[in-house]
Formats: sequence, C-alpha cells, structure tokens
Amino acid sequence: MAAYLSCLTSKIFIGSMIERRRDYEKKEPCRDSHKIYVICEGSSTEPDYFKFFQGLSSNLEIITIPSVDGKTDPVKLKEQAEFKFLNEMCEYELDYRQGDVVWFVIDTDRWEEKDKIKILRSFCEEQNDNISWTDLKTAKYSAWKVAQSNPSFEIWLYYHAFKNKPTDEAVRKYASFKEFVGQAFAGGFDFESDPVRISEAIRNSEHNFAKYADSITKYSSEMHFLGCEIYNFVKGDIRRLRNKLKKG
Repeated sequence: MAAYLSCLTSKIFIGSMIERRRDYEKKEPCRDSHKIYVICEGSSTEPDYFKFFQGLSSNLEIITIPSVDGKTDPVKLKEQAEFKFLNEMCEYELDYRQGDVVWFVIDTDRWEEKDKIKILRSFCEEQNDNISWTDLKTAKYSAWKVAQSNPSFEIWLYYHAFKNKPTDEAVRKYASFKEFVGQAFAGGFDFESDPVRISEAIRNSEHNFAKYADSITKYSSEMHFLGCEIYNFVKGDIRRLRNKLKKG
C-alpha cells in the first residue's frame, strides 16, 4: 500500500509518451456505422473523453449529448432523451438493425438517495421492452443502458493508470475527487493521449468493480461495459496508436 501511495503522490507521466491524437488520420463514419449515443451529466469532461475515439474507425460513430442548463440529474437526462429520441419531432433516430445504442453516463452523487437512478434504469428497461425485435428481424440486445460511476466519471479516468482503487485517506487530501484524479496525472488527464490506455482502464475497472444490492460500491464504475463496446471497434487503431509511443 505504501508503494501504491508513493506512486500516486509522485504522479505519472502518460501524456508526454504518445503523439497527440490530432496527428492521427481521422476517418469519416460509413453509412452503416455502429452509433453510440452518450447522454452525459458533464458538458466538457465526458465529451472531451469520447471525442478521442471519434474518427478512429469508420465503423463507429459516437455522438455525445451533454446536459443542458445544468440539468444533470438522471430524471432530467431521461427527459432530454425522450425529447431527442422519442417525440414526433425527434432529433435522433435509432437504427436497431445496425446495433445503435443509447448510454446514459452518470455519477452517483446524491441521486441514488432520491431514487432518481432507479427511475432512469427503469426507463431504459421499458425502452428495451418496447422494441419490436420480431418486426426488425434482428437479434435482441440491450439498446438503452446506464453506466454509473461512484462517485463520478473521474474514477474511470483514474483507472487508465492505476490498478487498485484509491484510498479514502488519499482522496481526503484534496478538495474534490475531480481534483484528486487530476493531480494523479502530470498536468492533468490529457484527453488527446491518455484515452489510448482504454484497455487498461477496462481491466482495472473490472477488477475493482463491486455491487451491493442495487448499488455500485465506492470507487466502482460501470464504464468498462461501455469501454468494451467502444474498444471492440477501435482495438486495431488503438494498437497502431500505441505503437507511436515515444521511446525513452
């Protein structure tokens, strides 16, 4: 544990090890690309993260839908989804034959105490149950999903570098969990390079994931489920990006 805390306090230097994402050739999504719609609480952190993967594969398109006017609670995100996907003048249309999905990326915050996360999960279950798979003549899958992080999305960023969950003692040294994670990376998490370690994030998040009853435990995240879905489309491109790691 002492060695782990020493590693954390000395920070890690990931961002300087890889060429910037903007130097990598961007690919336009093909007509039949798999679409992942990400409805998230944040207006910058989450969109900045998912932007890294946009254009890596022509078979994948990620569309982030950030919260509006600070309306970040799960029920507000549900209402936003209803407006953008389910009303007569909807902005987006899901093609289940192409495997399109909607992911709600949410923090635990205080929403769990007010049962708002349960309301959102029930909404997703209802949408999945309403899909007429027989008419579509395609295999059934979960098209509406939730990726909850406890306490926040930043725990997913943290697992891009660290194998073990943080300790309360280490976190308490900082004003917020976001600041704690930011200080763990030299110069902060670099959204143009650090997401290349998504395979490590998936592995570390899975290793530290736990649930108690219907709740995910502290320093757990369901983001590895969404991470796997993204990685399946970009693993070859990620491998080529990793080959650009600078030596020395």
